[in-house]
Amino acid sequence: MTRPLAARLAALGPWRSALALTALVAVAHLLVAARTPLTADEAHYALYGLYLDWSYFDHPPLVGWLQALVLPWSQAEFALRLWPIALSFATAPVLFHFARRLFPEGHPWLGFWSAALFLTGPLFQAIGLALVPETPLLLLALLALLNLLNALDRGRRRDWLLFGLCLGLAGLAKYTAVTLALSALAFVVTQRRLEVLRTAGPWLAVLVAGLLIAPVLYWNVTHDWLSFRYQLGHGFRPKDWEWSRVALSQIGQFIAYGPALFIAGLVALVAGFREWRVRGVQLVLLTALPVLLLFAFGSGREETLPHWTALAWLVSAPLAVRWLMTYWTQRSVRALAWGSSLYSVALILLAHILLLWPSLPGTPSRAVQGAIQGWPEAAARARALRDEMRDPAAALFVPNWSLASRLAWYARPLPVQVTDTRVDQFDLWFGSPAPGASGVLVMPGFALKRNASVLRRFENCNEQAPLPIVAGGQAVVTFHFYLCRGYHAPDIAPPFS
Repeated sequence: MTRPLAARLAALGPWRSALALTALVAVAHLLVAARTPLTADEAHYALYGLYLDWSYFDHPPLVGWLQALVLPWSQAEFALRLWPIALSFATAPVLFHFARRLFPEGHPWLGFWSAALFLTGPLFQAIGLALVPETPLLLLALLALLNLLNALDRGRRRDWLLFGLCLGLAGLAKYTAVTLALSALAFVVTQRRLEVLRTAGPWLAVLVAGLLIAPVLYWNVTHDWLSFRYQLGHGFRPKDWEWSRVALSQIGQFIAYGPALFIAGLVALVAGFREWRVRGVQLVLLTALPVLLLFAFGSGREETLPHWTALAWLVSAPLAVRWLMTYWTQRSVRALAWGSSLYSVALILLAHILLLWPSLPGTPSRAVQGAIQGWPEAAARARALRDEMRDPAAALFVPNWSLASRLAWYARPLPVQVTDTRVDQFDLWFGSPAPGASGVLVMPGFALKRNASVLRRFENCNEQAPLPIVAGGQAVVTFHFYLCRGYHAPDIAPPFS
C-alpha cells in the first residue's frame, strides 16, 4: 500500500519536495515542447534572435539574445522552448529561498507552497513553456531582490554588484523592471538605511545596471525613442476611462493565476498594511503594489493582458501562502485553497492533453488548436504561391503583427509586410507595403471577417484554394490565400492608435 502524498512529502522535506515538483513540471513541459507550432509571441521573439539588434520596437532585447544562442544549433520548436523551461525550472527554487528569506520565522513549508503556487499557476505554466519577456524577468527580479537583502544585511560590495547585474538584466528583459528599481529605492528609504547611499556599493550597482541597459537607450536614441513612446502609449491612449475595462482585466488575472493566488494575494496585500513594520511584508508591498496599481489604472483605457502583472503576482506568492497558512483553520480558506488547486491542475492537465494529442477526438480542439495550428503548412503554401507569381519583389502580406510573426517565422527569410496603419517591428524589418506592391495575402479564417477591408487596399485580389487544417477529425482553422496586385495605402492613422 502506497503512503499518502502528504506522508511522502513530509519524508522528503520542504526543499526536496519543491525540487521534485519543479522537476515534474519541467518533464511535462519537455514532453509537449515539440508538439505544437510556435505561438504569435514565441515566433515574434524567435525572429528577434534571427534579426539581432540592440533592442526592438516593443520590448528590450534579452529574449531575442537568448534565442540567438539557440538558433545556430537548431530552429526547431523543441529547441526554442528550452530557454523558458530552464528559466522556469530555476525560478521555482529561487522563489523557495525568497519566501524563506522574507519570513525566516515562518512555517517550514512556506517556501514549498510558494513554489507550488507558482508552478501550478496556469499563466506561470504558459510562460514556463513559451519564451516571453516575463520568463527571464521573473527569475532576475527574484535574484535582484535577494541580492538587495544580502547587500543591506551584509554590506558587501559584491552583493551590490550582483544586485546591479540582476537589475540591469531585468531591464534588458522588460520595461516593467523600472518599477523594480523604484521599489528597491523605496525599500532602502522605508528601512531607514539611507546611510548605505554614502557607500560605494549602491552607486556601483547603478553603474552596472546603467551599462547593461545602454543598448536599449542607444537603440531608442537612434530610432526617435520609438519603443519608449510605444510603451508609454499603453493605458494612456485617448479613450474614455471605463470601469468595465478594469473589471475585465481583473477577471482575466483571476483566470490566469488561479483563485488562490488572486484572492489570497489581494487580501494578504491589503492586510499587509497592518504589518507594515515586518520587513518581508514591506518588501512585497513595495514591489507588488506599484505594478498592480499601474496596470489597474491603465486598464481603464486599455485592457491589461494578464501576463503584464506576472512580476507582482510572483512576488506576492509568499505573502499569499503565509495568509492561507495563518487562517487555514477557517473552512472558507481551505475551500479556496483546495478549489483553486483543482481548478489549476485540471486546466494544466487539459492543456497538456491538447498539446500532446492535438488530434484526439472528443477534446475541445477547435477552440484551442485553431489559434495555433497550421502555420507551417500555410507558410509553405504561401511560398509556393509567391513562386508562381514569378515576381522577385513579391512579398507576403498579413493584416496585423501577430499573424505576421508566425508567417514570417515559418516562411523565413521571405519578407512579410503588415497592411495595417500602425508602426510595428515588421515595418522596421521588412518595410511597409509600397504603392503598387504585389504579393500573397494570407489570412486564417478567424481573421478573415474582421479584416475583409484589407482586400480593398489592392487593385485586384484573386482568391486561391483554401487550406483547411484538421485536428481531432475536424477542421480547426482554414487558411485563405489571395494573389494581390496594386497595393494602395489607406489614410494613415496616428502611430500607436
